[in-house]
Amino acid sequence: MSVIRRLISVALFAVLSANGQDLMFGQVHGSVGYLSSNPAGTMVDAPATVLSFTADGGTRTLALTTEAGDYIALLQAGHYCLRAYTRQGRELELGKSQLRCVDVKNGQEPRLDVMLAPKKQ
Repeated sequence: MSVIRRLISVALFAVLSANGQDLMFGQVHGSVGYLSSNPAGTMVDAPATVLSFTADGGTRTLALTTEAGDYIALLQAGHYCLRAYTRQGRELELGKSQLRCVDVKNGQEPRLDVMLAPKKQ
């Protein structure tokens, strides 16, 4: 189990123990990377990228990638659309074939890898 997952598990246990009630959520996780400008290239990790998951009602949940470009977002059930930003708040362009929205159901853990357009030189 990764360090991030362990920390989230401990935090959730504390919340559940303190409130004495069930917390219903889904967990979206994945990796974020820049696509290579070379068609045969691979993705390059995108550390410190902020992902914004916006629900149909306008509520936003933010997730921050690790140094390896991995993230976990705990979200209540619903339909969310994705945007990516630098830590300074500049919006990043998603790759052309990137899935931009995800449906989250309680207790599920869908994987959503995020491909960012190649960095501009």
